[in-house]
Amino acid sequence: MNFRIIIFLVNLCVGIRGDTGLIIGEWNPGSFTAMTNILESSISFSNVTLKISPKDSLILSLASDPKEGVVFTATGNSIYMFPNFSDWQNQFVKFTNQFRGKSIAFGQIAFDFISKNLYWCDSLLRWIAMKPAYNFNDTIYKIILYKDLNRPEGLALDPADRLLFFSNNYPISRIEKASLDGQNREVIIHKGLSRVLSLAVDTANDKLYWADYGRYTLEGSDYDGSNRRVIRHINFVSVTGIAYHKNNLHAVSIEGGYMFAVDITSGSYIYLRKLDSFQPFAITVYDSDSTGPFIDPCSTLKCQHMCVNTLSGPQCLCSEGFDLDSNGNTCTDKSWFFKRGFIVSNSSAFAMYEVHATSNGPTVYHIISFTSYIIETFAVDAKSDFIYFVDTGNNSLKRYDIISRKTSTLTTLASAKDLIFDWIANLLGWIEPALSSIRTFSVNSQTSVLIYSNLQQPASLTVDPHIGTLFWISGTSGKSIVRGSWTREVPQTLISSANLNEPSSLQYDVTSNRLYWIDSMVIKSSRTSGLDIKSHVNTHGATKAFVYKGFLGWINKASIYFARMTASSAEDTLNTLPNCKDVSVFDSSLQEDKRGTCDILNGGCGEICVPETTGRRCECDIGLQLQSDQSCDSDALLANFIVMTDYTHGRILQIDLQTGALVKLPLSLNGVLGIVFDKITKTLFYSETSTNTITSTTVHGEKRTLFYTTGFAYANSLAIDYSTFNLYYTAEGPLISQSIVGVVHRSKLLHKTLMKNLHKPRDIALYSSKGLLFWTETGNITGIGKANMDGTSNIYIITTSLGWPNGLTIDATANRLYWTDGLKHSIESSDLNGGNRQVLVTDNNAFLSDIVSLGQYLFYTAWNRKRVTKIDKKTGLKMEFMVNYPELGRVDSLDIYADEYLDVSSSCSSKNGLCSTFCFPTPTGRTCGCQDNVNLQSDQLTCQGVYRCPTQLQHLNFVDCAPYPGLACNFECKAGYLPVANNTAVCDYTGKWSPPIDILCIATTCPLNVENATLSSTCRGSIGEKCGVICNGGTSVNTTHIVCLSSGVWDNDTSVICSPIQKPERYTPSEANNTDMTYVYAGISIGVVVVVVMVVIGVLFFKKRRNNPAQDRSLIQDTSSNEINRKSLTLSVLELVNSLESN
Repeated sequence: MNFRIIIFLVNLCVGIRGDTGLIIGEWNPGSFTAMTNILESSISFSNVTLKISPKDSLILSLASDPKEGVVFTATGNSIYMFPNFSDWQNQFVKFTNQFRGKSIAFGQIAFDFISKNLYWCDSLLRWIAMKPAYNFNDTIYKIILYKDLNRPEGLALDPADRLLFFSNNYPISRIEKASLDGQNREVIIHKGLSRVLSLAVDTANDKLYWADYGRYTLEGSDYDGSNRRVIRHINFVSVTGIAYHKNNLHAVSIEGGYMFAVDITSGSYIYLRKLDSFQPFAITVYDSDSTGPFIDPCSTLKCQHMCVNTLSGPQCLCSEGFDLDSNGNTCTDKSWFFKRGFIVSNSSAFAMYEVHATSNGPTVYHIISFTSYIIETFAVDAKSDFIYFVDTGNNSLKRYDIISRKTSTLTTLASAKDLIFDWIANLLGWIEPALSSIRTFSVNSQTSVLIYSNLQQPASLTVDPHIGTLFWISGTSGKSIVRGSWTREVPQTLISSANLNEPSSLQYDVTSNRLYWIDSMVIKSSRTSGLDIKSHVNTHGATKAFVYKGFLGWINKASIYFARMTASSAEDTLNTLPNCKDVSVFDSSLQEDKRGTCDILNGGCGEICVPETTGRRCECDIGLQLQSDQSCDSDALLANFIVMTDYTHGRILQIDLQTGALVKLPLSLNGVLGIVFDKITKTLFYSETSTNTITSTTVHGEKRTLFYTTGFAYANSLAIDYSTFNLYYTAEGPLISQSIVGVVHRSKLLHKTLMKNLHKPRDIALYSSKGLLFWTETGNITGIGKANMDGTSNIYIITTSLGWPNGLTIDATANRLYWTDGLKHSIESSDLNGGNRQVLVTDNNAFLSDIVSLGQYLFYTAWNRKRVTKIDKKTGLKMEFMVNYPELGRVDSLDIYADEYLDVSSSCSSKNGLCSTFCFPTPTGRTCGCQDNVNLQSDQLTCQGVYRCPTQLQHLNFVDCAPYPGLACNFECKAGYLPVANNTAVCDYTGKWSPPIDILCIATTCPLNVENATLSSTCRGSIGEKCGVICNGGTSVNTTHIVCLSSGVWDNDTSVICSPIQKPERYTPSEANNTDMTYVYAGISIGVVVVVVMVVIGVLFFKKRRNNPAQDRSLIQDTSSNEINRKSLTLSVLELVNSLESN
């Protein structure tokens, strides 16, 4: 493949040397574009094509030394130097391979213009290295940073301040700074980053700038990370390269072929060009005046390999594998082996390859042969420079010292395979195939111990030293992967034979914390739990495999192969020992005790683990607080808040309506977009584009439940109808037919498509009391639509003078629509029919997104604003509310929860409008609807296939009942019946009432227990029944019959049906007081007087009658007179009695 240099020039007559310009590197096919007059916004191009042909043409990064007329480029797996770059008129340009073996991966290069050193990031080998820029020896280089690095990509230098800045983009992106020798390392930014591919510095003002590929941002801060700000958010444009020059940031993007510059103060474009003919990826400034005059402090030292200007002054450094001599200048080779590399063995020799062999680096290797040993298997202790191996010729375990080149015997053994080394416990382990056992040898105590015996033909032993866990392959015909430990835990099967074919060469990789093995020629991997099995590269017959950072390797016969993790087959091949048997990685950085660091289980941190010199510290994302157990949590707001999504970082955030303070909910999401908060049930619903799902949860992140899956489309916006609590949404799919407005029944989880064939539907707003829904579209048809909430009568009410109507809200008090226009950066309003349009406010370059209404205010998000903005609904004036949070990504959807009126439709809010499934509010009332592909029955209430509970019942009547599964109905018991408990029954999904109808109402009866009486034996207490009454002894009956009334009571008061017979009171002297005795004596006296009077009268009468019988007739005749006399006498007696009582 030819490599081209295309130079676009403006008024360049003498070349670039000494001029000011920009050099742009093209991705593929490789080319350069050189531009002058870079501060002008209009440039005309002429070009010259200069052909050269390096092996690879992918330009990944650029750096320049204008004072020497040199351009450096990271191209493919090499770094090239183009000298005399100003000699642009030559037909051919000479170049020099400065370094070979750099990984083919993203990673910036940077030039130290004072000490003339070249630095580069290797994101697959996971380090930052340097070398003298004008020394062309591939072996003269120094790895200055490797600890806690997983994906270093961005790089910038300030040689005057002797500082180096770099980004590490995995697992959590961060920006760090260090001195030029890699010391004094410090994390300066670690929140709200996605993937920083390019860094630049303003050395005059100590400002750091970066392009975040995932956030679509250009950002800046001070050198210590303070005063961070987003300079510009470039929607959907991922910047791959930036360069600073005189208060401007120049940038390029491979996506779309953009080249542009922005003012670092205002963020405004200086120029913007779309380069259709090629794909710009890298950019550098070519300006000899920008560096100023400097004296190299290293010029006074006579360093053999290289010199670095550190914070403490210039120092000599030695290349990898060399030690600095005591004179501080010269270097001595520490070992005849490389410091890092790969060791291959056959039965009689070891061969070592330098680590850059992974990327077509130098093919030089070293061999050590043995004539008296037979090497079966080996393991390495890279920190101590030892090779342990099993010598089957002498049945012994041996140690070879790489530095002294001496071999010693540790112990004897019968047979051994798959030797391993635990560098933390300092233990060797191996399999004894003849005994199906696993044995260990302690390097410290020099003793051997049996760990497991009687196993199922174990093979391929490997170890995770950080927790002392052993892994091996077990079985014969059906093989499985098993886990055990040095402490003899009961072996457990991780991956059964059902998920394996012919596994071999099991390896534990400390950098990824995964297991790797060969399975039918394919390298596969899984977590150490056995989950997440992945297939990688096809080896086409490997006998042993290994893993090294971002690479896979394997051996077969007399060859060693390498491939990146993303490759499907071998990318580099080297010849090695004949009949090679075993292979191992030799790198002391992989054999460190990383317990308590960010590399092991994220350092025990709940969210962000920040590496430090002595370990790590745990921190939390914005809006969260660190807990005592190093986890992160927040005090979620329970009222008066806005809830908002951060699409870039997978956050859901709350903003306090009073203070504007920000709280992050404890949720880790991916591509969260739409959101709505149910103000009644306090349930949060959100959509994720990564899974095309809608999920429900509480604000505390509890009870997370998958609510609905939207298929090929993702939900853009969510809304709740508070009449029915059903969830409405817009969804955008890859096809127009998949872009819809849909609704999901909250309790039945049934779905109905209301409208389809939409053009990128964005937002949705409901006006339930009027039975209307509104939506926006931002595709080929840009408009705002209105429809009934059942999807009928849908029309576009606004189609003109619209850019991207992203957000939509309703002001129910004024009956107006408000919407945001992302293209016009404005907020507009209209009546409900699209008339009387008014522009409320414009927010330049904001790219407005969502909008909500509360009282007299509007709140909106914008992709280019790292906050929620509050404005007055009438005047458009911005209100003081929320500060900028530069850590925020692309903020999208909003919802608001406050003490406000809920808009509902009375036609659907009660009994679901008597509909079996969906009740849709409409302007004239409501319509019933069914899920997709199901029709309504003739009653226009019930969907086909829906069970209906019976309503015509003998003993009760239902009141306004929708007798459908999941719904509750009120009932009244008929006359003669009473409810057992309450007056509500629920229709279940089998068409039966719960509780059962036979126990809802019971017959009304009168009580059979009557006070002081017994009812007739035939009495049942039924309504209308007449029952006889028999009073108990000592009582007298007042009525002989009673009748049971319909109310369940008798027609007479049963407490007085039978009255007790009265008895005279009796007094005893001991109980009476003096007053009582007075009354007793008076009564006795009166009684005596009355008796005496009566006796006297009787005697006189009898005597008179006896002495004069003739007077009987006259006595009879004078009866009336005598009667009068008797009455008078009686009255006299009564007066006497009364007189005595009064006394």
